[in-house]
Amino acid sequence: MWSHSASRFLLVGALSYLFDLGVLVVLHGLLGVPLAVATTLAFGSTLLLNFGLNRAFAFRSTGLAGPAFVRYLALVVVNYVLTLLMVTGFAALGVSYVVAKTGATAVNAVLNYVAYRWWVFRA
Repeated sequence: MWSHSASRFLLVGALSYLFDLGVLVVLHGLLGVPLAVATTLAFGSTLLLNFGLNRAFAFRSTGLAGPAFVRYLALVVVNYVLTLLMVTGFAALGVSYVVAKTGATAVNAVLNYVAYRWWVFRA
């Protein structure tokens, strides 16, 4: 099951999502941090965990980490904008921020797998 990068990517994604969502719920749901700020902090706190696990485990990259991290950060900017727009936009329409975050994560997952496989972690 773990022989294909897609299955490993999904596992890393699930772990990253749970971590990210947990931070979001604690910050916004329990501590009352404004949603946009909590979303930003949760998203940012997951960066290094996600990069490291995807590089080492999901894509088993042997390329230089520095250039891959620069490409990863460029993709993170795209992910951040999409996440912030989707979470705050759908929440403003009355959708639960947890549901909105889940939708944003699904959209980003599809985009990220293609970008990681063919651009970020290329050998």
